[in-house]
Amino acid sequence: MDYERLEHDLKLAAARLAERGRRRRRAARISTAAGLSVLAVAGAAAGAARLLGWPAPDHVRAEISSVDRGLPAELRLNPQVEGAKAVASSGGSTLYAAGLSDGGFCTVIVTAGDRGRGPTCSSASDIAANPIQVTLPTDEPRENHVAVPVDTLPVTVGGRLNVAVAASLAVRYGAAGPVDSIPLGDDRFFIFDVPSEHLLLAHTLELVFVARDARGVEVARQVVPADWDGPAAPDELAPLYVNTRSDEGDLTKVYGIEGHVAAEGATRLELIYADGEHVEIPLAPDGAYDYTVPAERVSSFMRPQTLAAVDGAGKAVAEAPVAAVAYWTGRARGR
Repeated sequence: MDYERLEHDLKLAAARLAERGRRRRRAARISTAAGLSVLAVAGAAAGAARLLGWPAPDHVRAEISSVDRGLPAELRLNPQVEGAKAVASSGGSTLYAAGLSDGGFCTVIVTAGDRGRGPTCSSASDIAANPIQVTLPTDEPRENHVAVPVDTLPVTVGGRLNVAVAASLAVRYGAAGPVDSIPLGDDRFFIFDVPSEHLLLAHTLELVFVARDARGVEVARQVVPADWDGPAAPDELAPLYVNTRSDEGDLTKVYGIEGHVAAEGATRLELIYADGEHVEIPLAPDGAYDYTVPAERVSSFMRPQTLAAVDGAGKAVAEAPVAAVAYWTGRARGR
């Protein structure tokens, strides 16, 4: 037997077997690496999907539900609260939205500290009439009765681009001031925390929101006046200021009327019902008044009644409509 040849053949076979093993191990490593790359891509995609769209917390759903509290069925918007979700996020602020059956939506801005800023609803007709919808919640610039510098008060803007071709949004401070780009979230919703270096400008100049299409062509513009967060005019300056008292469980009813008369020459106040009844309401020396509506009349204000300030000659010197909250809400909703 040729032992030398046999030994040579065995060594050659062993070398080939080892090489096939090395190739298999390399292939396995390459396949594993490729698999990890696929997983990494899939993970990144999943992370992007989770970036927005998480369910609204309970307090946000409660805020959205509150838009129908105390209203009769025919005036309710019935937002799809269970489907409320995050649609835009910026720093410490998040915009949540819930759909309406007519294609509209309700939104709630939540700022730092998980603070909900109240719901805003837009029907399909509102969307059609407003290319850019902007909500700017305001804060009273005082803490414990101590004035707070206006340039330290945060400004958060939320809303939606309702123009389908809109691809970008920016805000300019004043007629020729600096410009900030506003990132878009899901379905062209947006929320934006004004940077600290522009807070003073945001509080003192008009805010010009400009939407552009993918080519950079302007497709919509919305201007918020410079006094958007200015102090409200004191009630005492209105010729006839009216505030109604209602039970939030039934906003079709009015249980009381209070306010202030500043109209020159006014000596008395009259509530004039549509059926012709006149009720005199006493005026205090400083023009204040407070009237409790009789039980048989609390349901009369789904139709506006008239409050008139009258002078000594019996002439009305100021008038104002008085109606239930549900009436004004229905009017605002086009119902």
